[in-house]
Amino acid sequence: MQPMSTAWPWSSPACATSGTRLCRIILIAFLASALFSSVQGSTIQAGLDIQAAISVAKAGDTILVGPGDQNSFEVDKPLAIVGQGEAVLHAAIQKPAIKIICNGITISGFKILGVGKDTTAKFNYYMENPAAAAGQRLDQPNAAIVISANDVSLKDMIIFGSQVGVQAENADNLTVQNTTLESCDAGVSLSHCRFCKFEGCRFSNCRKYGLNAEQCDDLTIKNSSIVNSANAGLLLKESDQCQVQDNVFSGNYFGLSLWNSSFNQVRRNRADHNYYGILITDSSNSNTIADNVVEENSRSEIVKGFGIGISLQENSSCNLVIRNTATKNFNGLDVSKGCKLNAVFGNNASDNSHGIRLNENRNNLIFGNNFFNNNINAYENASLNIWNTTIGNYYSDYHGKDENGDGIGDQPYALPGQDSKSKDFRPLSEPYRNASLDLATLKDEVKRYARYGPADDEIPPFRMKGGTIVISSRVPTSPPKWSDSKPLDINGGLG
Repeated sequence: MQPMSTAWPWSSPACATSGTRLCRIILIAFLASALFSSVQGSTIQAGLDIQAAISVAKAGDTILVGPGDQNSFEVDKPLAIVGQGEAVLHAAIQKPAIKIICNGITISGFKILGVGKDTTAKFNYYMENPAAAAGQRLDQPNAAIVISANDVSLKDMIIFGSQVGVQAENADNLTVQNTTLESCDAGVSLSHCRFCKFEGCRFSNCRKYGLNAEQCDDLTIKNSSIVNSANAGLLLKESDQCQVQDNVFSGNYFGLSLWNSSFNQVRRNRADHNYYGILITDSSNSNTIADNVVEENSRSEIVKGFGIGISLQENSSCNLVIRNTATKNFNGLDVSKGCKLNAVFGNNASDNSHGIRLNENRNNLIFGNNFFNNNINAYENASLNIWNTTIGNYYSDYHGKDENGDGIGDQPYALPGQDSKSKDFRPLSEPYRNASLDLATLKDEVKRYARYGPADDEIPPFRMKGGTIVISSRVPTSPPKWSDSKPLDINGGLG
């Protein structure tokens, strides 16, 4: 057998005698092959020691991990690590199964058995391993996966029983797809992350939260299910510009909760058998809650028969609640405690104890809704709201007439409730079926019709005027004086 030549192909006599065209073709093909190989990287079959395979791998390589129990690992270079069969990882006290500290990493196909919260075991761990505490934050939870890098992708994972399934901080462009997080304290905990995406994920039986995001912007959570969380299925806290759509929230305390968050889109979700289906608290500035279905939200083990479909609370203002369906809840729609300048339009509320209930609010615009077959269709307490524009709402218990057939009742509908003074002056004689106003028009309608001044508790006790502090009192200090009053003639009419 002749020895293999190590000469470059273009240096051969064949190239020299057949012209340069063939040589160029060979050169281009060789360089393309080399470039493709460098981009795609190599494939490495890991043994039990995945960390050893990572140490010899080059950026862009793929590491294949076989079935069975494997050791935990840390990834510090851009790799793809793929679990095959049933590759199982075990987290430990203060030791995640996977730690990611480099950008551009893809992990898929692993099952991770986590460690729950155990304060005593954690204390003992650091007492027995003092070196492990050096330079570390000792308040960190036991997490299955810890991420402190950008552009990370997790796919086809199963995480069970961890204090936190996935913990990510300052990690942008995190993608989690087709992943199950079960029986964790918190399935996912995000802090200061942006542009993250969760799709096709399943969160179940989490003892606190399914997904908890704090100060995270531009998140997308879609086509996922969050069931049986003891607290919130999904909590967005101080998080803006998020998209929450086409998800299922079932059997949680709060299905979805926005807290002090703005400019979020909550669309086409289903929330059932929660204490609160969708809760918006202290959140303002154009959160849009649209086309959701909230049904049978009732948790009798907390308060018998009580449950709310969609609730705006605690000064949540300038939001849009449109085209939602609320049925078989205690309160289908609920607006409470200092909420103002919200538009509630085009919703269908039926078979609830209260179709809609408002308490201590003002200047919310409620029109184009259908309230039918509720025990109380609409209820208002200590509030001043607007219940009609050019049209009002449909109430199945409205008994007024429509003599001219224009679809508007001739008599106003008085809103029942303690201290209620509001009326719908243009109640609909038939259900409304054309809820198609664009969002900008809805916002303009709120500005146009809102006419009530601030509540007493919204007036500051003092203000600056021309360099002078002006003190105002919410409680009159003397009886009012009327300009057209006259002294009483005690003799008049007695002669």
